[in-house]
Amino acid sequence: MRTQLKKLTLTMLPLAGLLFTVPVASAYDEPRQEHRAEHRGLQAERQAEHQGLEAEHRAEHTQPMTKRQHRRQHRALKREHRAEHQGLQAEHRAEHQERSAEHRDYHEFNQ
Repeated sequence: MRTQLKKLTLTMLPLAGLLFTVPVASAYDEPRQEHRAEHRGLQAERQAEHQGLEAEHRAEHTQPMTKRQHRRQHRALKREHRAEHQGLQAEHRAEHQERSAEHRDYHEFNQ
């Protein structure tokens, strides 16, 4: 009888541990999914900006222009492209800082 109780306890203990750790693990899952969604959103924004710049570039090439005008146009597009990337990078950094602050607050609250 004692052996059966010992076997039952040894079998049930790991299962009970699993039941306890699943809610803890899933508590971290939701923020990760939100974070991935934010990254997908930034990537979609970046892709849309690139497509817009490409369309603008193609439209400019339909008009006759001198080499000087062409170089000027390319420089302007490069500046716009750089500014868009800097904006996205700033947005990305801000999201990470916000998430980090939320994470810190969570752990400080639960101490």
